[in-house]
Amino acid sequence: RIQQEGRLFMLGSSAEFESLVDLVSYYEKHPLYRKMKLRYPINEETLEKMGTAELDYGALYEVRTPHLYVEANKMPMARCTVKALYDYKAQREDELSFCKQAIIHNVDKQDGGWGWRGDYGGKKQLWFPANYVEEIMNTLVQEQDEASAENSPLGNFLKGFIDVPSCHVVISKDGRSSKPFVFTIHSQQMSHPAQSLDVAADTQEELNDWVAKIREATQNADARVSGRRRARVTLQGSEQPSSIVLAEIGTDKACYRDMSSFPETKAEKYVNKIKGKKFLQYNRLQLSRIYPKGQRLDSSNYDPLPMWICGSQLVALNFQTPDKPMQLNQALFMLGGRSGYVLQPDIMRDDLFDPFDKSSLKIVEPITVQLQIVGARHLPKNGRSIVCPFVEVEVCGSEFDSSKNKTDVVADNGLNPTWLLKQFVFDINNPEFAFLRFVVYEEDMFSDPNFLAQATFPVKGLKTGYRSVPLKNSYTEDLELSSLLIHIEIVNAKEEDDENLYSSIQQLRDRASELSNQVSSFEHSNNCDLRYQQRLDELRAAQERLMELTEVRNR
Repeated sequence: RIQQEGRLFMLGSSAEFESLVDLVSYYEKHPLYRKMKLRYPINEETLEKMGTAELDYGALYEVRTPHLYVEANKMPMARCTVKALYDYKAQREDELSFCKQAIIHNVDKQDGGWGWRGDYGGKKQLWFPANYVEEIMNTLVQEQDEASAENSPLGNFLKGFIDVPSCHVVISKDGRSSKPFVFTIHSQQMSHPAQSLDVAADTQEELNDWVAKIREATQNADARVSGRRRARVTLQGSEQPSSIVLAEIGTDKACYRDMSSFPETKAEKYVNKIKGKKFLQYNRLQLSRIYPKGQRLDSSNYDPLPMWICGSQLVALNFQTPDKPMQLNQALFMLGGRSGYVLQPDIMRDDLFDPFDKSSLKIVEPITVQLQIVGARHLPKNGRSIVCPFVEVEVCGSEFDSSKNKTDVVADNGLNPTWLLKQFVFDINNPEFAFLRFVVYEEDMFSDPNFLAQATFPVKGLKTGYRSVPLKNSYTEDLELSSLLIHIEIVNAKEEDDENLYSSIQQLRDRASELSNQVSSFEHSNNCDLRYQQRLDELRAAQERLMELTEVRNR
């Protein structure tokens, strides 16, 4: 809502304008919500022109078409799966308690309010805070997306297609829907119903160019189809089909100077718990290069960490995109003085090392990072409003080390915000491949986080004590005077004051994760027998004990 205080107009908590005209003009040039800007003043005439006038909802009711009426509560709701970012202890009877990295299924996203509802630990459709979790992709959906990505050069961007060899183009003489230059593409296939697509052009020349290109593509497609048919007939009539040989080059004859290139889609099939160790051994003999898949038309990046951990020497990224993978890339090459080369850790040459099994880290000492965010200064602003900042602290590394925490939001202070001293504890089993990342966000009027600044460092380059952390923009360029004040301690996890406490927490986390997977497996198979109840009770007991020990350790 727009509020007026004296002569000033306010939108949200702190954006002030001298007049409504200034407010509207500003949000015509700058996003009001996410990437949306103000474009048109809305009135009845505008709605009619844009084709969004009020619809005839009466057509859906029983009086006219009774067979079309559907009760709203019978319509299926879209559900998703989320992963917990932090520990949460229920405050009421209708809330879920869960540990960090817990998987919550069958989540119902509630519009408005602070929470969602989901299933975890045998409890059904209880509430939990939405900002304590992140959505993860369903395994079946992920497999379908991967199959789609392999079959189409556009991947998820492909929303439909028209078969070129079976289509023909018709130019509309009178135009259509107030558009003077319109042509229609008709497509008819044996396996699909007839399809038609109306396309409008700005000029007659543009229309003629489009029609000519489509007809040319149709002729070329027909020629290729005919060529393949002739080649198939020739192959079937050959007297010596055995002359066609498929050869596979193995690693036995490979030379260390050879380099193999993999798209990220193929590399992701190797950087996992099953094939990760084998891919690491392969990279000891040869160079491998990973490059982004062709479907990344928006120049986005994939996560390079699994590829680095599995020994790939050349991991190519879209350098023009200022995102988290590029920031991790910049942090990695800090270790080599930005020379472009970094020496792989000794652990990667150990025959027993498995990148996805923390029990194989025999020659690496685990560490515990204890961190406090004290304050910040001179934070940048995205617009006219005063920022309401909070800091997210994340450890990026091996699958079993990744963790995340965040501070509270400070209201209307981007100059010198301070936070209550709250200790964040991160247990890192493989510090050779771990990064500590600070991200400063502002919470806007819609309670959405907006990026302000970041700083990313390799864990083995950190120093203890009170430290001033210079903040960078998304391109890892310096932000003048912007910094965080933190206090950090790094201790050997096995030599800290209470080694038994550390060991107990690690064992409980592993046990809780194992029990959670077993309970989910029982629920999916609808096998809720005595064993299911036993696992459920064990899971609840492990969660309660884990939360107690975590609270004791963080004091």
